[in-house]
Amino acid sequence: MFELHTIILICGLLLLAAMVILPVFFGAPWHPLLPGTIRRILRFTELRPGETFCDLGCGEGRVLIAAAKEFSANAIGVEIDPLKVLLARQLARMNGVDDRVRVVRGNLFDFDTGSADVLYLYLTHQAMDKLFPDILKKLKPSVRIVSYRFCLRGMTPDKVSEDKTLFLYQLDKGTKINTYH
Repeated sequence: MFELHTIILICGLLLLAAMVILPVFFGAPWHPLLPGTIRRILRFTELRPGETFCDLGCGEGRVLIAAAKEFSANAIGVEIDPLKVLLARQLARMNGVDDRVRVVRGNLFDFDTGSADVLYLYLTHQAMDKLFPDILKKLKPSVRIVSYRFCLRGMTPDKVSEDKTLFLYQLDKGTKINTYH
């Protein structure tokens, strides 16, 4: 017969496995990023103070928290996993940025991204194919879309990182007078 602590350990391991494996089927892998990678992503976005940074499938919210804390951005994310939502909200409170970080529990395909100045994606090609091109109608014309590891099929990035893991797409091409991108 199993002892109580063994049952708790097994339940905890199953819960952790579910948190890692299940999101793959919804299109967003949960792959916690190193702090240096998060900073590199945020610098690549050219995020400015006061801008709204949006993360679809934000996981535990560390990218949102860094955007608010280190770049003085307003950050909003959507996450389908209720445990990650609770964790993200708690981490935002612990980091003192809960006034600038909002984490919504929901499906990224139904989430309103209209306020985003920067839209950050770390999604599989399958999820992005489902999201695009429909999402383009909901975005500001000036939005910057940054994708980590997966490029947007059918769109040409305006900027690619040296290691070819970050892709920036700018929708306002051709709308500025005397400015060429």
